[in-house]
Amino acid sequence: MKIHQLLIISIFFIVLSASTCDKEKASVEESKEVFQDDFNGDAIDESVWTIATWSEHGGQTGRERVYVKDGYLHMVFKNDNGTFLSSALQSNREFLFGRWEARLKPSSVPGVLNSFYTIDWNGVGSGDGTKQEIDIEFLTNSFGNNRGEVHFAVHAQGLKSFDTNPDIKLDFNPSDDFHVWGFDIKPDRIEWFVDEKILHTYHYKDHEVKITAPYQLKLNCWSENGQWIQGPPPSGVECVYLIDWIRFTPHE
Repeated sequence: MKIHQLLIISIFFIVLSASTCDKEKASVEESKEVFQDDFNGDAIDESVWTIATWSEHGGQTGRERVYVKDGYLHMVFKNDNGTFLSSALQSNREFLFGRWEARLKPSSVPGVLNSFYTIDWNGVGSGDGTKQEIDIEFLTNSFGNNRGEVHFAVHAQGLKSFDTNPDIKLDFNPSDDFHVWGFDIKPDRIEWFVDEKILHTYHYKDHEVKITAPYQLKLNCWSENGQWIQGPPPSGVECVYLIDWIRFTPHE
């Protein structure tokens, strides 16, 4: 091969490599911007969110069960005579360190799980496929008169998970009204909170899993046959998870 041909090929790969790096850098830089969705429009902004239409957790998600109405995002689960019709939504953008907040009202129907969590499943974009995950999960079977529980967890592929066991006990029923739930993801720890009150702090130095990779935000509403969720709800009952707004504030 002639020298000038080798030079052209070398330049091509250098440009390709630089372009790939720029894309990855841009994805992370996007996570340094404040993000908020108030769900005040007529429909979900699909430039921001992907509405799930796939199977997960033994159920079938669908567009018809994820919609905006009266200024709230609605996510619905329904047991259709043993066929589980669930819902899920995830961000198109990736994020990293920062404070996530959402004004949420989980379903009041016992036997469903409503979630608000981060996800890095398959290395899309600049994620590295570590399956790092931070969870807020509401198991509605724990809700009662002036009481409830919330489940927090951190996972990563091949590493020992963390979860609250027993779960965090609350002196209110999360489905009675909206509350601002969230987690603050820092380089050395994670803090879960409700209405500005910290409920649990996870220090990386005490655990195997550390959050290092960009991720997407995800919410879902689902159930299963099993002891953990203690579902499903009765057939035909619509279980509605309401989200007023979601905000991400990056750390400097």
